[in-house]
Amino acid sequence: MAVQTQDQGALKDMFTVLAGLGTRLADAFAAGYAELLELPAGPPLGRPATRDDVAEFRAACRRELAATTRALDAELARTSLMESLWLAILFGQGDDSGRLGTPNVFTHEMEFLASCLSRVISPSLFSRDSLESALRALALARRHEVLDGQLTLTGAWMDGGVTPVERWEAHDQLGWSWRSGHGAFPTRYDWAYSLRLAQRIRERGGDHPDLGILFSIHQAVMTHWSDVLREFRATVTDPALRTVLRERTLLHLPGELSLSEQVLDDLARAGARLLLEWPSVDGTLPERQRREASQWRRLLTADPATLGRNTTRSHVFASPLAATPLVEAGDVVLYSLPHLVSTDLSQLVERVFSRLPNLPYYRARGEVVEEAALEHLAGVFPGARVVRGGKYRGTRPGELIEVDGVLAWEDVVLVLEGKGGYLSTRSRLGDPAAAGTELRRTVGDGFFQITRLIRALDRDGHVTLTGPGEPLTLHRAAIRRIYAVVPTADTFDPLSTLLDLLRQQDILPAGAVPAILAVPELHLLTELLPTPAELLAYLEYREEVLAMPQIRTGGELELLAAFSATIDIVGTFRELDAPRVALSTDHQEKYLDPWLQDSFHAWVNGLPPVPPPRRNAEEHRAKIERFLAVTHDAASATVLHQLTGAQLRTAELHAERVPRLRRRTLSPVLAGDLAIVVAHPDDPIDTVRAARPVCELRARSRWIVYLTPGVDGAEFRYAERGGAHVFGEDRSTALAEPSRLGAVTDWFDRTAARRHSAHRPVTTADREHIDALVRAGVPETLALGLTRLSLTTAVLDVADRDPGIGLTQAADFYLTHVRRAAEDLEVATADLALGTAAACEILQLVISGRIRAEDAAALTRQAVHHPETPPEELARSASLLTDRDDARLAEAVQAALSALDLTPDQVRRSQGKQRRRTRDRLLGTIRRNHPSLNPRAVATEVEALWE
Repeated sequence: MAVQTQDQGALKDMFTVLAGLGTRLADAFAAGYAELLELPAGPPLGRPATRDDVAEFRAACRRELAATTRALDAELARTSLMESLWLAILFGQGDDSGRLGTPNVFTHEMEFLASCLSRVISPSLFSRDSLESALRALALARRHEVLDGQLTLTGAWMDGGVTPVERWEAHDQLGWSWRSGHGAFPTRYDWAYSLRLAQRIRERGGDHPDLGILFSIHQAVMTHWSDVLREFRATVTDPALRTVLRERTLLHLPGELSLSEQVLDDLARAGARLLLEWPSVDGTLPERQRREASQWRRLLTADPATLGRNTTRSHVFASPLAATPLVEAGDVVLYSLPHLVSTDLSQLVERVFSRLPNLPYYRARGEVVEEAALEHLAGVFPGARVVRGGKYRGTRPGELIEVDGVLAWEDVVLVLEGKGGYLSTRSRLGDPAAAGTELRRTVGDGFFQITRLIRALDRDGHVTLTGPGEPLTLHRAAIRRIYAVVPTADTFDPLSTLLDLLRQQDILPAGAVPAILAVPELHLLTELLPTPAELLAYLEYREEVLAMPQIRTGGELELLAAFSATIDIVGTFRELDAPRVALSTDHQEKYLDPWLQDSFHAWVNGLPPVPPPRRNAEEHRAKIERFLAVTHDAASATVLHQLTGAQLRTAELHAERVPRLRRRTLSPVLAGDLAIVVAHPDDPIDTVRAARPVCELRARSRWIVYLTPGVDGAEFRYAERGGAHVFGEDRSTALAEPSRLGAVTDWFDRTAARRHSAHRPVTTADREHIDALVRAGVPETLALGLTRLSLTTAVLDVADRDPGIGLTQAADFYLTHVRRAAEDLEVATADLALGTAAACEILQLVISGRIRAEDAAALTRQAVHHPETPPEELARSASLLTDRDDARLAEAVQAALSALDLTPDQVRRSQGKQRRRTRDRLLGTIRRNHPSLNPRAVATEVEALWE
């Protein structure tokens, strides 16, 4: 199994630590890493690990960790954060200009040291001792990470036996892989998404600093660093330091490291050149851009109070550099983690804006996820019928259910449910309660909404979606399968490819295989796979791989790279005949990263697009597209694109070698797991498939390709899955099975009972929305209710549509009157078929006093049942308007005057306190005698006495 270059140094250091622990289990672990890295090592354990093995191993890790922590604290007392960070940059940043923006190989060590060390001093105060201590601290941080990580990994092994695979849960995975080792997203696609989001925020009246200025500063720093790093590395002659540069290892450095004066001078000079003098940046920019640059500096500079808080020295911690990568010493700034702008920009923007009172950000984020995802996919499917924000009727009267996006093409449908929320820091650091709740509220909720539409299709036979454009009716009989796509703003890698961890916590049903893809990844997907059949082929390829828990992948981009590199993961796994296998993690580095770098360069510089890597040769791609254009058989074309070029060529060669066939004669053959059937062109394909030899072959094979000899070579006629495929042969069943929804029935009922509950847990992400609503003026109790009932968007839409309606008024209206109407109709409040325009009109009728507040729920029910009729007409026909009370109002006022022995003339002459007292007495009398009259209308009638 090959490993990415940037991971090899960390694995070698892990081997060094484990090999030195001296326990049986440590030696076994070391042997596994040695095999991975092709290093010499002792024999493996040769038997299952016992409880005693684990206890011995953990005791050794604790002893070494305690000693490492003491040594680290001693070094930290003699150095500063600035020195530690710039040494990590000099030795760990990318090798060339193309990789300068990728994550530093010592990213974790840099973030860990920033969490442990708060002292930031001016470069002029650096000394020989402090530089040597900084380098030793970097090595000790690496050693600390290995030991603490091993204790975390084996923490649950002592509870109920040594069963690491079964006891590993979603929150464990998040806590283990919480940092961005390879960068969250491909730069070009993350930047495109972030630019779109910034534009939407500004359109909503929010403040978003100019990303173009940030890009310019980033690229200027990277260009400067390229020269600094190249010149510095040419000066390094010390063998131990050259090993750091070459191998990216740290633990080969001697514990009592001592460097020559020349080396220290070279380090100091190069490190000082990495620093950015901010006045020089300001001097090159016009006034407006200078303000934007200063705003970015303010937002991204680390607060000294956040540094050094990791007093327990845990390897999982809230990183101060993750949201604020700039470290200041006066006017000098160190750009510590450039990958936060190049590969993690959208995550960085999330961390910045989640700290600010910025309601437009939360509004724009959800919109952009839905909009961008559907736009990218629609670009691949020409002629597809597309609906965004479509709504369809539920099973209960008054229930109107929204789906973010639907794309119908040929006999397949893609259903999208976007999720703009991000996992909180608590979840990312492995908190089990936060992780479970937030995963349910994001990917789990998105999958639920998709399954609800598919179940409606199976139940009713058709569903009509209405939206801003033309309505779209989906007919079950015309649909072969549906693809469940959950586009996200955050990356859920590696959980998006470790679906068993989500299934075991009931976040997804058993057997479900949705496509959980961040928008930048989805954008990349649509450029790499530019035709419908290729894109669908990849979705089915990943379904087959992810349906096998015995195969562990290296993440979404590794899986995509394997597909592009024509690797048959499932076939290779079966040939190995191993109980479990981990997919190599170097496919992205070999097959995808070079193109991503070239493509980004072309995009930035306005050059023609660079051709991407393809799974199959152009000859086969064109042949499959011709087959699809003639037959419109999307299922067969999708299967053909999943086959490797070698398999396609094998099928063609066999067909070309078959002697001329008569009608009703066949030439079936099995080549590995591929069945090839050559038939006469006039024989109907259904007849060919029903032949006994073909049925027997189909049951034993994974794929079947049907061909016929042609004038210009073999021609494809049909292709399908066989009985040996992970999902078996195609069967005409309910949509849930071919759509890979898994065991959805019971899961759906359990999830439906949890959704929209007034008592459901409030996640950290929910809390951010609540805080944003509170800062916008909504009382906290109302903000909490809106969030729990998923009504935030509806309330904000009402306030946006009518400036005369305040957020608090809209919130109270939904939580009181709309909720009561929904309960009467036995519908979830968020699914009530009440449009924004109708809600605005009903609320305005209440505010103006034209209907009584207690009648708002009844009018809402009427508006749900009769959406084409304006609410005012409905109120009039139901005698809900207070206009009919004019005569009663006049009579009530006259009766109150008589009861209080007052005349209109006496009332008009009253002023000041006397006027207020008179008014209050009149209102109280009318209220007691006529409680059904609208209080607002009564008050207006009484005030008219003074006119």
